[in-house]
Amino acid sequence: MFKRDLGPFESERVTLRLLEEEDLPLTLAWRNQDHIRTWFLRTNLILEKDHYAWFKRYKELDNDFIFLILAKELNHTPVGQISLYDIDWNTGIAEYGRLMIGHSDARGKGYARHATFLVLRIGFEQLGLKEIHLEVKEENLLAQKIYLDCGFVETERANKLVQMKISAFGFTRR
Repeated sequence: MFKRDLGPFESERVTLRLLEEEDLPLTLAWRNQDHIRTWFLRTNLILEKDHYAWFKRYKELDNDFIFLILAKELNHTPVGQISLYDIDWNTGIAEYGRLMIGHSDARGKGYARHATFLVLRIGFEQLGLKEIHLEVKEENLLAQKIYLDCGFVETERANKLVQMKISAFGFTRR
């Protein structure tokens, strides 16, 4: 099975387009930054060969979509990534994650919030999902604020993780 072609998708401040092989050096550099990888569930450094092997597998999955975040105000410069993955097409449920703003000039400018809202729109309006859930580290208060602002609700706390979800019914288009 091959990945369906999606996008690009635009909002007022960001464009989301599917990750391409030429993006891998950039996304690997972002992911391996200490201040970014600390927030991932797996915090290990990723080797280049492993990143490229992962991408080869990713390209064959039609339930995993990683989008590069392009900042319109920065001449469409790539500033981060975001994804919907583990999509169960039968139930319409997916996981949200892999969010990172890796470009230093883009941090704290609202791009993560705009990209989150846009990827939710894609999930509900383009992919027909019914529910999207996530896990975030309990101490990652900034991310939790973004998720709550975008409509996610907390469902559980366990093992220093916060589970959140949003349904298509509860999603408000802005």
